[in-house]
Amino acid sequence: MRITSIRKSIAALSATALVATLAIVSVPAASAAPACSTVGKVETCVGKLTNGAGYVFKVPTNFKGTMFFWEHGFRPTYPGVSAVPKGVEEITPGNSNTNTDVTKEMMSSGYGVAAYDGTVQGLRGWNNTYRVEMLKEVIDIAMAHYGDKIQRKVVYGSSQAGSIITPFVEKYPTYADSVGLLAGTTPSIADSMQSLCDAMYIMSVFFDPTIKGCAAMGTKGVPGFQAAVAELLKVVALLKVWQTNYGAPALQYPEALKSAGIPQRSALLLTGLLIGIPTKSAHMDGITTGGLVPEQSINATVAVLENMGEAIATGVLAGQSISEITGPGFYDNTKTDWASLLDEADSGRYNLGLSGDEAIAGMLGVLALAPRVTGNADAIAKFKALDKSSFTSKHPTILLSNEADRLVFAGNSARYVDRKQAVYEAELAKWEAKPVGPKPRWNTLALYAMTPETYTKYTAAGAPDLTAAPAASGVGHQTFSKAQTMAWVRMLATAAHTGKIPSEKAVEVIAKNVPYLNTDFGYRPADLKYDFSK
Repeated sequence: MRITSIRKSIAALSATALVATLAIVSVPAASAAPACSTVGKVETCVGKLTNGAGYVFKVPTNFKGTMFFWEHGFRPTYPGVSAVPKGVEEITPGNSNTNTDVTKEMMSSGYGVAAYDGTVQGLRGWNNTYRVEMLKEVIDIAMAHYGDKIQRKVVYGSSQAGSIITPFVEKYPTYADSVGLLAGTTPSIADSMQSLCDAMYIMSVFFDPTIKGCAAMGTKGVPGFQAAVAELLKVVALLKVWQTNYGAPALQYPEALKSAGIPQRSALLLTGLLIGIPTKSAHMDGITTGGLVPEQSINATVAVLENMGEAIATGVLAGQSISEITGPGFYDNTKTDWASLLDEADSGRYNLGLSGDEAIAGMLGVLALAPRVTGNADAIAKFKALDKSSFTSKHPTILLSNEADRLVFAGNSARYVDRKQAVYEAELAKWEAKPVGPKPRWNTLALYAMTPETYTKYTAAGAPDLTAAPAASGVGHQTFSKAQTMAWVRMLATAAHTGKIPSEKAVEVIAKNVPYLNTDFGYRPADLKYDFSK
């Protein structure tokens, strides 16, 4: 998802967002034949798919036969919170902080690129089923136009694309020679969305009882969007206050905790830990201290605060889009064991920020006794069935995630690897019992962009400087450096040629020349809190 516009909108979000409307215009007839022109040493071709969505091809004169097909992330249907894209806005992996991409670098390397606008008659959202077929059409048009000039196909994408590309390569295995997932979701989105819904529910218990969160979603069209944004506005109001007082005032809700003197920031930190949001952010390294940040867990609390706005905004937009598929009632927490979601190590590490064992027990006790959200069985079943995949693809697949991604948590990559590994081990065991055909090959690699050890800056007053330059690596969503992105791209090109992921030795050599690209292949980020496949 493009984040820059969301970040700007959160700061200025107002009731005007609630009057957003959308006019669905008629879609012109599509033409399979692209219109092409050459400027400099690059041929650019544009056209429309059968549903009217636009596509773009760019092929340099030094094209070496490898074509990259880009699948962009989540885009909203309605204006008001983030900008609604017009046409093909992203043709190669971009950095949401710098608003730069690697098109020039890919052209110079002799790669061809293709991208399209994942819209269906003006509607975007969680339209994955449509986009699987749209991606196939893009590749079909490219192959018809360029013929055998395209020798290898790389299918790659970011964020929501993980839930599109994974079923795509399983359904159309001949359409890719290698696969790349950049900060990608792991099918199904339900595992991650449940945690974002949890966040809004927990906020309703501790901060604002009027928050309905995901329970308010399910109405289609503009009215449903308006209802969802109304929930987002309540969270934004809380975040704005905390940005000035860092959550120092004592909890006022519920009544059982009013006299306990637990600062609001402790409940905010608990919220972040229960949903698995990173305790590092663009400006907070989770370690260093300052005048107004006297303890490490306070640093982490501010990190949660900084991360929460964009996480919730994305949750609201994606959640409403998902609810239009499932219907109302996809969120249910009647069986949630809140205490089990708090990792024991986190309880110790952030004990002071959580105000100690007694406060932790009190807050968890309140959550356990709070009225639950009861969902709709049919909607819940549809929710958990979204973007189902078998994880049986044999294509070399390379994932790249930020250590502290606040939108698509890095645990998505670990979950993807786990599911691929389960399939691989079952196939290997079967082959070892009866060695017929080629031996199964492990063909999945997860890479992570790591943060510097410390990077928080403080003002003269001792406050964390949230206006300073963000961390050089490892934070945010789709914020990789050009060096990190191009290393990933080149690995994908090589994998498409060889049919294999690069060796550990090869990756180590590459990583030495790419700052903050991890070389510890035993590294595993925090797991997602839910796994609805079990």
